[in-house]
Amino acid sequence: MYKIILLGLSALFWTIGLAVTPLPPRQSGKNNIDCLGPIAFSTTGSGIVHSTGLVAYKNNLVNLAVTWDREVGVFTCVCSGLYQFSFSGSTEENTRMVLQKKSNNNKQWSPILATEPGGGSATILLEIEVGDQVAIYLNGNQKKFKTINEQGIEVTSFSGHRIAKT
Repeated sequence: MYKIILLGLSALFWTIGLAVTPLPPRQSGKNNIDCLGPIAFSTTGSGIVHSTGLVAYKNNLVNLAVTWDREVGVFTCVCSGLYQFSFSGSTEENTRMVLQKKSNNNKQWSPILATEPGGGSATILLEIEVGDQVAIYLNGNQKKFKTINEQGIEVTSFSGHRIAKT
């Protein structure tokens, strides 16, 4: 009886082990980027807010984007396509979260979509090209998140994934 239970538990743990096997690195080919596979990132927790208002994040939940940098807070496109970006957070009363895009050959960031003052959430589809960058900025007097809301559970997030190649 014990041998059957032990065998069953071994098979269960072996199956669970297969389910959590990490994906292999997506780098290959001449430019070291595989544009055939999934491109996605998901991050949570407000990290530092740079003096420009650019938001950095604490935790990567998913990073299949190769060029997502959570510590800086910028996604740089290496595979053109139609992307979906979502963000959320709770900010100070007169501060907005703003999704901004910088085109490949441009030095200026352009605002695309913003929350109401005090924060919120938003989702948008964007066509982006190789070299374009996307990031979340805080726009307002204080440029701060309401971190009092982050008591054991993160309340800020930023995610992006390619849904179609162009």
